[in-house]
Parts: sequence; structure tokens; C-alpha cells
Amino acid sequence: MSSHLFPEPAIAAWLDAKGIAPGESMRVEQIEGGRSNVMFRVHRGGERLVLRRPTRVALAKADDGMRREFRILRALAPTDVPVPEPVALCDDLDVIGSVFYLMAEVDGVPPTALPVGLGEASTARRTVTEAVTDALASLHEVDYIAAGLEGFGTPDGFHERQASRWTRQYEEVGGRHLADVGRIGSWLSDHLPTDWSPTIIHADYHMLNVLIAPDPPARVAAIVDWETSTIGDPLLDLAGFCEVWCGAYSGDGWPNRGEIVERYASARCLGELPDLRYYEVLYNFRLAVLLEGVYLRSVADRDRQPDGTAEARAMHNLRRAVELAE
Repeated sequence: MSSHLFPEPAIAAWLDAKGIAPGESMRVEQIEGGRSNVMFRVHRGGERLVLRRPTRVALAKADDGMRREFRILRALAPTDVPVPEPVALCDDLDVIGSVFYLMAEVDGVPPTALPVGLGEASTARRTVTEAVTDALASLHEVDYIAAGLEGFGTPDGFHERQASRWTRQYEEVGGRHLADVGRIGSWLSDHLPTDWSPTIIHADYHMLNVLIAPDPPARVAAIVDWETSTIGDPLLDLAGFCEVWCGAYSGDGWPNRGEIVERYASARCLGELPDLRYYEVLYNFRLAVLLEGVYLRSVADRDRQPDGTAEARAMHNLRRAVELAE
């Protein structure tokens, strides 16, 4: 564990000041994963917490990202959307040099670790997929204004901004020259949706950001990693979820893309949904740009090895965007 990412004396003093098991000894373990932010499991007294903070070589406005994540957790905590309980936000940069927050640790397992008691494997795969789909639909049904999230994003012009935003971000990271970036940006600008209703979107909804309750019935214990969340078009979430989920899980009882889309539409009483191709192209395009940035930051970060997986995935997602656009 990197002591400069988790300076224990400073954090212990801050916890004492917050009245979080003051004076108790602390057991800390870094949680694997996380490319833009890092997490630590913190057990102190009877408290079971997770601390989340930016990496050493962080995204621009990473501290603002921490504030946004804590805000959306607080907004969603009273709703039916399963999220970790937000505990405290540290906005004082003098404590560890960045903004960080604490949330309650959630008992949960990855979707592939099918809990005992869900029936045979094929049945369990279907019920888990349905639970994850229903949780996404539940998120999109939240009235974001009533939840106190007005101003959390700018839905007006959401799609009109996408091509220029992600093209500009790709240019700013200064990575590899990828000629298809401009081509996909132009395609997106020519295929904008004209009829949609804004909701809260997670914008990175897939199996690594969902925890399933460890006991039956099949249900989502928590949706995590809200760093890319905003107010936008919910079909971008749905298309991205299908792209990742169906790419990893198919056959042997896993519902197919059509079944997932139908389940989602039914849960939200939407009727037949439009063609998702635009959203699939946009999802892969933005993910390619994000992963290119992840790779370049990993090269510059002394705490990490260069993320070759992110480098390869960036190219995969860009090629996928091109295939879908053709």
C-alpha cells in the first residue's frame, strides 16, 4: 500500500475529529482495481468503511469529481437505487492533499460469482442479469430535480456536445495519432437523436461497477464508481451496459441483448425503443478516449505499472465504433 496515498496518521486524526470510532486502531487494505481513483478498505472500531480518492497522477478536476460522487450518493441514498451509504466528505486539501470521501462498505459479490440459492446456473444467470437491468431502470426513473440534482449536468445540448467534447479530450491527452477519431466524431454529429428525455446516468454501468447481494433473491446490493455520472440520455447507459455485458456473457443461460433491452423497456413502461446504434457508437468512442487517457496517466504514475490493458482496450473500442458506424 502506498503510504502517500493513504497517510494513516493524517486520516486517523481527521476520523477522530469527525467522531468516527475516535481513538480506535485502524486496519487498512487497498482495494484492487480503479484506474482514475483508488479505494481503501478501512476498518476502525465497529466501522466498516471504504475511502475513495484520486490517484497520484489524476484526471483534471479530480477533486471536483470526488465532490460530485459524494453528492450523487447522498442524493440517491433515500431512493430505491442501491448505492453505498455516504459517510463523510473531506474537502480540506491540507489533510492528504486531495479531496476524498468515505462510504459504508457493502457486502456484495461480482455478478459472475452467482450466490448460492439462486437455482441452477442458467436460472441464476438470468435472474442476476434481470436484477442488474432492473437496477439500471430504477436509476433512470429517479426524478433528478426532486432528488436535488438540478445543475448536476447540462441536459440541453447533451448530444450536440458529445462529438466535440470527446474529440477535444482525445487531442488534449496527447496520445497516439488515431485517424478514426475524427471520422467517428463526424458520424456522431450527423446522427444525433432528436427525441429523448434526460435522467441521471451512470455512464459506466457494467459488471465491474455492480455488486450482487451474497444471498438470495438475486438483487443488486450496490452500484459503485459514479465518477462519470451526469444528467443525460439514459439510452447511452443502456447501450453501454449491453455492449459490455453481452460481450462478456453469452449463451449458457445468459439473456441476449434483445432480452435485456426488452426487460429494461418493460421496467420503465417505455414500449419499443429506438435503434441503439448511435448510442453504441458514442459509448465505444468515449470509452476509447477515456482509456487512452487512463493508459497515458498510468505511464506517468510512479505508483502503477503502465496499463497495457487500457491501451489495448482503447484500440478495441475505437475499432468497434468504426464497425458500428459502417
